[in-house]
Amino acid sequence: MAVNINTVYQRVLALANKEQRGYVTPLEFNLLANQAQMEIFEQYFYDINLYNRAPGNSTEYADMLHILEEKIAPFKINDQSLISSAKFEDDFELDITDWSEVVAGNGVVSHEAPSSANSYNGGLKILQNANSAIHIAESDTNVALTAGKKYVVNWEIIAMDEPSGYKIHIDDGGLNNIGHTINEPSIGSFSFTFIADTTSNHNIRLQNSDTTNASKYITFGSISIKEVDNTSIGDSGTNTVYRLGEVMWQRSGQSYATQVPLVNANEITKYNVSPLARPTSKNPVYVRVSDASIKLYPTPSSADTITHNFIKRPEDVYWGYTIVPNSSGGNEYPMYNASNSKNFDLHGSEEMPLVYKILELAGIVINKPGLVQAASLEQQENLQQEKQ
Repeated sequence: MAVNINTVYQRVLALANKEQRGYVTPLEFNLLANQAQMEIFEQYFYDINLYNRAPGNSTEYADMLHILEEKIAPFKINDQSLISSAKFEDDFELDITDWSEVVAGNGVVSHEAPSSANSYNGGLKILQNANSAIHIAESDTNVALTAGKKYVVNWEIIAMDEPSGYKIHIDDGGLNNIGHTINEPSIGSFSFTFIADTTSNHNIRLQNSDTTNASKYITFGSISIKEVDNTSIGDSGTNTVYRLGEVMWQRSGQSYATQVPLVNANEITKYNVSPLARPTSKNPVYVRVSDASIKLYPTPSSADTITHNFIKRPEDVYWGYTIVPNSSGGNEYPMYNASNSKNFDLHGSEEMPLVYKILELAGIVINKPGLVQAASLEQQENLQQEKQ
């Protein structure tokens, strides 16, 4: 469970104002909140190292390693392909003007505007309600794909009335139509990979396959097509790599994947010139090129599957607000706006550590040594309680 940012801010204000120790503005809070979140998150990895060297216990809810693993679990991304930036992407937040209906009489394609009912996630809704026929929405934007290259399609279903199925088409306008069929739809995020047959422009078709005329619908929250370049780590979206884990290589026709070891950049030359140590697809290696990419040796074929595990970076938080006039005639003041805010990604148990960490940082910013001292003392007491 995430930590509500408004709850944290109100507690920070209450404690900072106690004994007239100062006021933390929304701008200051947002800056300090992100720094506090990252400091707490980074400490998890040092604590894991510490408790790995200490004797554990068999209690169900008090083993510190288990607690830390629970806190990190939401940030773990497993079996992620190495993909580049999106060739096509639409989150349907503002409108669906780039999409058209195919055979309009079979149903309705409409835009679901962001609201509290859909967690402020806009969508493209495909309703089937006539002629016992499928209904399709087609993208007006073509996607340039290259023959022989591998691509991954990612999409999200955010609402539905249990249609019998749906299908995603990637069509080059000719004889090559790549289709992915889902016969038991569900809410969630999904993906599939394919290798392009032709170098040409392709369009995307989203199909409601129900033919019962019972007003069955399905709502897509987003869809994207990205190239699998076997170089870029992360997911080329909001999930950026904070800690890179295992890299796995599954050769075409192989029933299991091989773990790829990391080598230093200055070692790869020695490996490549050695007949015995030269990397092969059965014994590959990789080099970390940058914080967002790796290089595999040898170069994998498009038929091979390369995946990686990583810990993603927590997303930046933001206390959103609107400025409203004071009804009593005083100065304008900021009012919390939930639709424009981003909560902390950290575990719910980190609420008070976040409050005291932000207070400590705020005391430095507003030059209130007493606030720094009080917050630091509270953090030390909590730390001693955890580690005694």
